[in-house]
Amino acid sequence: MGEIIGEILFKYVIAGIWIGLNSIYDWIKGVIFGIPKIEVEKKRLEKKWLYKKVILREKLENGIEIGTNGTVMEIIDKRTAFTEFYNQNGEFIEIENELMYKVKLSKLKLKK
Repeated sequence: MGEIIGEILFKYVIAGIWIGLNSIYDWIKGVIFGIPKIEVEKKRLEKKWLYKKVILREKLENGIEIGTNGTVMEIIDKRTAFTEFYNQNGEFIEIENELMYKVKLSKLKLKK
């Protein structure tokens, strides 16, 4: 019984307070500094993903296989990016005269 109460307390009350504080912080940044939340989120994603080496987690519709290496070239929104992929020889993979492909970030894994 104590575990259930603790879980409810943590998941809903503490997480709700945290989300509320983040919303207030974003609102203050927007009012005082004029920085909208969307721009802050995009900059965070660019810092994490842009020009980083990645590995494909799932096969794409155009036939690029799992485990193919690539580089994120542009962030479109918080879920997708344009990515270039390379074959084993280090040459660009070109399909139908395209070098960059629109890929969901959930299908990519950062290479260490």
